[in-house]
Formats: sequence, C-alpha cells, structure tokens
Amino acid sequence: MSLPQPVWDLWIRLGHWLIVAGIIFQQISGENIDLVNIHATVGILLGGWVLFRVIWGFTGPYYARFSSFPPPSPKTAAANLRRVLNKETEETLGHSAIGGLAVYLLITLIGLTALTGMASSDDIFFSGPLAPFLSANIVNFASRTHPILSKLVLATVVVHVLAILWHQFAMRERLIQGMITGLKPGFGSRTPEPHPFSKMILFRGFVIFSLCVGGTYVLLGLYLIW
Repeated sequence: MSLPQPVWDLWIRLGHWLIVAGIIFQQISGENIDLVNIHATVGILLGGWVLFRVIWGFTGPYYARFSSFPPPSPKTAAANLRRVLNKETEETLGHSAIGGLAVYLLITLIGLTALTGMASSDDIFFSGPLAPFLSANIVNFASRTHPILSKLVLATVVVHVLAILWHQFAMRERLIQGMITGLKPGFGSRTPEPHPFSKMILFRGFVIFSLCVGGTYVLLGLYLIW
C-alpha cells in the first residue's frame, strides 16, 4: 500500500472550502435584493482569494505552484481523460492534467465574475465599488457579462463535483479526504521542499492571505465606502 504523503498545505485546503461556501452563497443570493450588499462583499472577498491564489501559485509549496501543473496540451488532457474514464489511477501527487486545467479555469472565471460584479450597476438598487470610476459603456458591459460568468462558474463547479465523485466512488480515490487532511497516496515519492505543513509555509500563507483578502476588502469595501 502506498503510504500517504503531505501534499496540500493549509491555505490550499482552506481556500478550497471557502470557495465552495462562497460560490454556493453567491448562487443563492445573486437574485435576492435583500442580500445584495452581502453578495457584493463576498464577491470582493472571492476576488481577494483569486489574487492570493495567483501569488501562492509562485510562492507556495511545490504542489501549490503553477510550475507543478502547467497547462496541459490537448493531447495530454485527452490522454488523462481516457485514463480517468477507464478508471486508471494516475500516480501523481499533485494535480492531474485535467485537475490542473480545472484550477486554471476556475481561477479565471471566479476572478472575472468578481471583477465584473464590482464594476456592475443597475442604477437602482446596486452599484459596485468600481462602477463610479468607469465609463457607462464599461459598466453596462460588466452588468451584462456578470450573470453569464456566474452561470459559467456554476457549470464548471458542477462538472468538477461530478469528476470528484467519479474519482471518489468509481475509482476509489480519496480526493475529498485529501482536501481535508492534506494527505494523498505517495506512490513512493518524497515530499519536496518546502514542506507543505511547515511553520514557514503556514506563516507565509497567513501573511499573503491576509494582505490579499483583507487588503482587497479594505481597499474596495472601506476605502471606496462600500
């Protein structure tokens, strides 16, 4: 049996579950006028998380870095998909080709959704914190685009969840547990440095996470009088 190895650091795991909660809330609150301010605040925080995840993709531990899962070629992605459909376990500690592609897609879609939400206005109940500083054409474009992007986020998440369930129950891969404990089957590999559970990574992530998420809210929510 392959011994479990530390793979996902606290900030990847925390961000993953916060994104799950945030997306669920955003989908529920998007059409509720009474929740519009909370909806917008959560959108700002999601935008801050995207900024954190991009920076963490260059400064985090090995398996959090984009260099460990570069965008796959169509051939590589197709081969990975065939292995998954055939229930063939890919002996990789980090993201697979398809999994990495999902990460890039979700980061992009969530970032664009948050940005267009902050730039949107309906001229009645809601005006995003960036809307007063933008031209009417840009605000109108953002307002039309935001709900489309939101639906794309939801569709991507649904596909992602179905893929996770396939891995979890059809392929018997404990991906959900791994995103809770940070451990995955090691397949004889050694944990690369910096160790994802190290105090240095914990502290570095805390600083970057606080600056990105907290700083985004302070700048857009408080400084711009949200």
